[in-house]
Amino acid sequence: MTTRDEIVDSIRSIDARLATLRDRIIEGGDKPLLEGEWSVRDALSHLAARANGVDRVLQRLRAWEAGTPYMPPQTIDEINAGQVEERKEATVAQLLDEIRAGHAAALEAISHVDDATLAKEMPQGFRPGDAAIADLIARGGPGHDGGHLDQVEAALG
Repeated sequence: MTTRDEIVDSIRSIDARLATLRDRIIEGGDKPLLEGEWSVRDALSHLAARANGVDRVLQRLRAWEAGTPYMPPQTIDEINAGQVEERKEATVAQLLDEIRAGHAAALEAISHVDDATLAKEMPQGFRPGDAAIADLIARGGPGHDGGHLDQVEAALG
């Protein structure tokens, strides 16, 4: 199981990487990613919408424990498109700031989650099987962000 410290370190690592790339990202926000249909800006919109992965997973856990598992009415592609659409007026710098603010909120939130909660398991959602809350946070937060940042960095050249 992923540890709290590993989650914190991973979020901080993503923030450091974003800070290093910030000027290049702002300059190249309209560049298309090398795969798919998104631009750098679209990927940032998606990351901004998901920036507090701790809160998102804990909301799912509360719903699941209450017997009302969260099942979005849309497909993952529709959800992602909505995240991009909601932020179409934001500048690239504003998106980067939203990501940083979401990560700060995630770091604050993880400091209040007890070890027993991090060890709980629940269904993964879009994937089959169960996983520990800590693993869901790590995979869906900084792990997810890192994959998209790889795409952004490749597009920037």
